[in-house]
Amino acid sequence: MPALEKAGIKYRAMAQTRHSFATNALSCGENPLWIAKVMGHRNTEMIIKVYGKYVEDAKGVEDGSSLNNIYQESLGNEK
Repeated sequence: MPALEKAGIKYRAMAQTRHSFATNALSCGENPLWIAKVMGHRNTEMIIKVYGKYVEDAKGVEDGSSLNNIYQESLGNEK
């Protein structure tokens, strides 16, 4: 607590830091399997169920567009 006060950082409960970690990791495009492992979960069910709703697409584009772009490029077409 003294270190947080000295740094001017507001105290956060451990559960909040776990939520921040998971949400930030998903936002950065980290693999949900890795996130689940680091957080001690058996599988990605909890990660997807709890945190997936906060991260629609890590790249900030419409869902499905990344896969569509790869498909279109493989055909030699543009959007």
